[in-house]
Amino acid sequence: MKIVSQVIKKQVFRAMLIGGIVGLFGVAIFLGILQVSTQFSLKQDSEVASKDTEKETIPTTGGTANSSMFYASQAGVFSNYESASAFLAEYPTLKESAIVGVDGKYYIWTSIAIEESQLVFLEAPATFKKVFSVTSDSCKEATIAELPVVFADKNATKLKFKDNAKDSTLPPDWQTVGTAVSSISNDINIIRLHLFAHYQKNNACLQIKF
Repeated sequence: MKIVSQVIKKQVFRAMLIGGIVGLFGVAIFLGILQVSTQFSLKQDSEVASKDTEKETIPTTGGTANSSMFYASQAGVFSNYESASAFLAEYPTLKESAIVGVDGKYYIWTSIAIEESQLVFLEAPATFKKVFSVTSDSCKEATIAELPVVFADKNATKLKFKDNAKDSTLPPDWQTVGTAVSSISNDINIIRLHLFAHYQKNNACLQIKF
């Protein structure tokens, strides 16, 4: 009986040893699979983040019928209109500037140019370049849908208001608004800014993309 007891003990010990080895082997396999899965997930997240960064830093203008790219001289951006207005009032140098609202944020721009070399920057407050595109694909009114093209015209023929000639391809109040804007400045990039700010504020279909 003593011998049988010893044999049983040996078998039990051997079974426990084998079970422990199998268990460790199973844990090792599980950890290996988990590590590979984690690395794969991190790689996917990294690729998505990279794509998102590219979307944020590179303005997209292709693929739309009425889309144009512009350059603004920006003095600041604020979370509400009141803060932007207060900042504007602090600096006499911003008297010809305009506030442009985009997706709940309010940008103070001092001018809008169609070529980067045309931008003029201020020192107090310091301004910097802001690149953006304007699309009007969802505009149902033809005269509004055409505005990105009008603003992007290198000759700026329709941004000059010396005569009172009416143009049926432009909004009905174009001449009135343009004449008022021209009294602010004779700089074509400032005139473009105020015309753009006026029509963009009143026409949600004129969409700005950074």
